[in-house]
Amino acid sequence: MVDLILWNLFYWTEMSPLGHPTNLGKAEFLANKNLQKFNYISIKRAISHAKIRGFIKEDFTLTKEGKERLENILPKSFGERKWSGDWYLVIYDVPEKFKSRRDVLREGLKRLGFGEIGESCWVSPFNFFGEVEKIVKEYNLSKYVIFAISNKLGREQVKILTNKIWRMERINNRYKNLIRESKKIDAKELVFKYLDILREDPQLPQELLPNDWNGKEALQVFKKFVKF
Repeated sequence: MVDLILWNLFYWTEMSPLGHPTNLGKAEFLANKNLQKFNYISIKRAISHAKIRGFIKEDFTLTKEGKERLENILPKSFGERKWSGDWYLVIYDVPEKFKSRRDVLREGLKRLGFGEIGESCWVSPFNFFGEVEKIVKEYNLSKYVIFAISNKLGREQVKILTNKIWRMERINNRYKNLIRESKKIDAKELVFKYLDILREDPQLPQELLPNDWNGKEALQVFKKFVKF
């Protein structure tokens, strides 16, 4: 909830589709349709929490710490990334008594774009072992985690396999729909929708994407409104 508040404040106070700053009134902010599903008390509590943590000032603008927080939580587009042909696997068997630590590891793998190919077995075409190792060491999970590299994964063609693991056709259709809607919806809604899709997109290398991939065009539509 705090992160949603930060994003809305960032958009309305420091960025507009035309690049001009906008003056924000509290009533306008609280009436925002992206926050309407939350009750007033929840929003007020989140704003108070954000102020206590030093993320926003009294005038509703973001502090340096608030902007850094946003930078860390917003999904990013990495552009085209080359593939070596190897698959990087993380396999773990964490005891139930360490469930909370296991959940942290799982969320970390999802955030890095790993796909789950079996129970507690995750794969990525990119070498993120360094990032995963940081999580493993921080939460004392080393004896429960195995790292492996393979140049072959399964018996199916790679695009069929990646579609099963990451549901790439579904993501592709979401991008396609966003492009179609881009002339009908307002800039703020488009930005939210794009970032929501990007959060789900593992940003696979070209060789693993559907032939009619819409991600590039959707990114160009997004860039017309926002510069990160």
